[in-house]
Amino acid sequence: MNEHIIRSATIDDISFLVETIIEAEKSGTDRLSYSTVFGLSNEDAHKYLNDMLKEEIDGCELSISSFYVVELDGKVVAALSAWIEGVEDISSALIKGNLLNYVLPRKCIDRAIDLNYIIKELYVDYIPMTIQIGACYVLKEYRGFGLIGLLIEFTVNLLRNKYPDINSAWVQVFNCNIPSLKIFKKNGFAEVDSNESLNEQTINYLPSNKKYILKKEL
Repeated sequence: MNEHIIRSATIDDISFLVETIIEAEKSGTDRLSYSTVFGLSNEDAHKYLNDMLKEEIDGCELSISSFYVVELDGKVVAALSAWIEGVEDISSALIKGNLLNYVLPRKCIDRAIDLNYIIKELYVDYIPMTIQIGACYVLKEYRGFGLIGLLIEFTVNLLRNKYPDINSAWVQVFNCNIPSLKIFKKNGFAEVDSNESLNEQTINYLPSNKKYILKKEL
């Protein structure tokens, strides 16, 4: 592999960031929650994710400022999002919720509210003042070079240098996403909990009915 650059994402990277979010949300399945939960076509989901990133709101998984990318020969080939949860006592869930409400049509929000009794069973609260890792993705032809591992190390070190009191990093992974589970475990994360939905409808909207919560002590 040629020499790579790891850097913060910019607005010029939005197209790749949208692809990263979509592929991470699918977790190796054909179910994209932004489509199934909000009643959007895949094309519309792509458009609205693009619009949300363009708002350049900080502090959640849909923030350009939360993403870091690997650039190889002038081409972005991998990305990962990570942020400090609850900075200034504002949760990322609240920031993301406000962003969704602002960008998406009202009918999409109403549909998600109606389905909340299903999807809430897999919801896990983020712990304030911890590093939270969200979406990650590598182009198929660049897999096997440890790029996500490089991004994890880079982002964790960068964020911890900004907030020295941070002592843990966390990630949530659907149990069907075996490659991601292997990568995070290889990079020092361990399963500390899991969350499972017993509602049979869950897999109509989400990649799986179970997710693992992994933690890395810093």
